[in-house]
Amino acid sequence: MTVDFNILKRNELRAAVRLVGRAFEDYEYFTNYFPDLEERRKVLGGVVHREYLTNFKRTHYLVVKMNGELVAVAQINAPDYKKPSDFQYLIHGWPLVYRGVNRQRLDDWLAMDAAAGKPCHEYQATGTEIWYLSSITVDPSAHGIGIGKQFIAYIEDYIRTQGGRELVLFTNSDKNIAFYKRCGYEVFDEREFTYNGKTMRSWSVKKMLLAN
Repeated sequence: MTVDFNILKRNELRAAVRLVGRAFEDYEYFTNYFPDLEERRKVLGGVVHREYLTNFKRTHYLVVKMNGELVAVAQINAPDYKKPSDFQYLIHGWPLVYRGVNRQRLDDWLAMDAAAGKPCHEYQATGTEIWYLSSITVDPSAHGIGIGKQFIAYIEDYIRTQGGRELVLFTNSDKNIAFYKRCGYEVFDEREFTYNGKTMRSWSVKKMLLAN
């Protein structure tokens, strides 16, 4: 088995979007808001595709390939990252995300997504060497073989080479928070989001990236 770590290429973007869709299809971050599978797939594909298109030249996308196949992708925002303007999202097709989905549910999900990321954004603003792991995704086909652990280590090393000294991220599952704690991350915020009677927890974590 050959495992390679690298930067996402533009011609790999659609494959990365499909990977994220497979990985998050049954994740409560989406199922709580979009119980219908077809609608959920539309939202996942639309949101991730437009997010990647809009941010591709503005931030850092890293990938893992196993035997030449894409099996993991991450979006990492540097301290000087600036969120794209509404116009920039518009010209990259954001209105298409609403096609064929319930507008109110999507707006509610976007509001939750912003609130879930707020502790990390606020913490990142307190220092010039703090990076934000906006998303990290491992394909279900590569679960249980150590890809996630290797990838997070690669991401941390990558950030060190860019001058970063701390990394923050948030997660929403018991399994994931246990993983990050094992990797040396410390919880600095915990909250809950309830939608249509379903409650989801959210943890924000941080880690100092000491020199190797």
